[in-house]
Amino acid sequence: VFFDGETTLFGPMKKAKKSLMNPYLWNYRAEPERLAEMDQECFRIPWKFDSYLELSKQKIFQAWELAHPEKGSCGFLVFYLIPPEIQILRMGVLPENRREGLALEMLKELDQKAILNQSHTLWLDVHVENTPALGLYQKSGYKEIYRRKGYYQNPPGDAVLMKKNLQEAAGASTDEDERDGRTKAAATIKHAAKANT
Repeated sequence: VFFDGETTLFGPMKKAKKSLMNPYLWNYRAEPERLAEMDQECFRIPWKFDSYLELSKQKIFQAWELAHPEKGSCGFLVFYLIPPEIQILRMGVLPENRREGLALEMLKELDQKAILNQSHTLWLDVHVENTPALGLYQKSGYKEIYRRKGYYQNPPGDAVLMKKNLQEAAGASTDEDERDGRTKAAATIKHAAKANT
């Protein structure tokens, strides 16, 4: 089942000017077979169909697919929903759809899912050498908590455990908006004073 960029399985989304997600479509019940196919295209060492099949049997497992009406499937996001927390398991954007901001938009959609389910803490881990992913998560508001030494085997490396608290992120955003407002107000006053001299 696909939904347009202004409607979700858990309610209507707020309309945004020139929304990146229009005309993208959401499937909030992606099938294991399709997940495995997309994973194969996204990762050098993909998760197999059997893995997704076993995950799909768990009530806490959620699987999303993002698609374009003309391009077809673009990416996917799978996670555990365990209120008051969410644990991201896997996210991928197909190679031909990268550098379009889709991964960041999927994370924003997940934030909305979390809020509506009173899950204000989101967790994930990422390979320490996966610089693009680390940058993406940091941009989305995730912070490093600690590192699990030698967690990954193929390729070997540490896992960076990251956490996002939506309440803290909302507070930081409000503070930033207030600072911007004060800066703009001060600039306006300064400009007015200069014009009157």
